[in-house]
Amino acid sequence: MCKKTANSLFKDKTNIYVSECLSTNDFLTHLTKKNNLGEGTTVMTDYQVKGKGQRNNMWESKKKKNLLFSLLLKPNIPLSDQFKLHIIVSLAIKETLTKLDLKGVKVKWPNDIYINDKKISGILIESQIFNKKIKQVVIGIGLNINQNNFDDLNATSILKESGNESDIKHVRNLLNTAIEKRYLDITKNIEELKLEYIANLYKLNKDQNFANNKNIFVGRIVDVDNDGRIIIEVNGNRQKFDFGSVRLL
Repeated sequence: MCKKTANSLFKDKTNIYVSECLSTNDFLTHLTKKNNLGEGTTVMTDYQVKGKGQRNNMWESKKKKNLLFSLLLKPNIPLSDQFKLHIIVSLAIKETLTKLDLKGVKVKWPNDIYINDKKISGILIESQIFNKKIKQVVIGIGLNINQNNFDDLNATSILKESGNESDIKHVRNLLNTAIEKRYLDITKNIEELKLEYIANLYKLNKDQNFANNKNIFVGRIVDVDNDGRIIIEVNGNRQKFDFGSVRLL
């Protein structure tokens, strides 16, 4: 089912609903190869057979309980500005959850949103690059809303945090509005955008255990550079780590 949307930054966007698909990112990416879709087009589903997370991880979600959707953007920005997209989407999700009166919302580098040490949302950004410019991105978002039980004990939802069920479409509309508003900041200097992102980082300036492909070590997150690499202070020395090269234990 397709529906055009008025009163939006994206005048040619279409909201597409499918009851079930392998993943909304794959579904939307496939559509872009056959159709000239307007920027802001979304695909929303009740259930993903093979929901995708970062580094080929699966996204667990019960049918009709959570927000599962993907968004098409056409930023036409330099590849070096890719981290801006992570900032915009992460902070839009945090803003949405805060508007729903949830407390303790934090951004867990690089692509998760946490509440009280538990994951409530994940982001997957897949870019189409041409001549060192990001021409098009498909942004997949999973946000736990009305699911009460998880196989992963480290997961939570709006229901578990607030005690109340929420209308999934209402939450999606709030999130879309927040993303559109922050997307207008895409041309801002990365240093300006990073200020709010870093201020809301999960476990910022706290000693934690980390693991990379070599060992387990103690350090503290102190910053993120302009390319999105996490900066961890280890034994008084600051070290930079790329996406996927280190994880918080």
